[in-house]
Amino acid sequence: MADFTLTEFKSIVDACYEGAESENVQESTVDTEFSELGFDSLVVYEIVTRIQDDYGVTVPDERLDDLKTPAALIGYVREQLSAA
Repeated sequence: MADFTLTEFKSIVDACYEGAESENVQESTVDTEFSELGFDSLVVYEIVTRIQDDYGVTVPDERLDDLKTPAALIGYVREQLSAA
């Protein structure tokens, strides 16, 4: 089973968004809202789409509204992977 950690999240960010501020996402900032990290909703959607494609998990749009931080999204993806 694949794992999904901060490292994988940052790789996805780099792959999706050239010049993205993936360096802004560190252990100390994973609980910071995406908007405060400089990621608008379109960028977050693009990141989630890439995660879904690469990891075979589904993040429903209505659930995405609750996943406001990298930590929340990483945790959700890890839950989905462990349930698979």
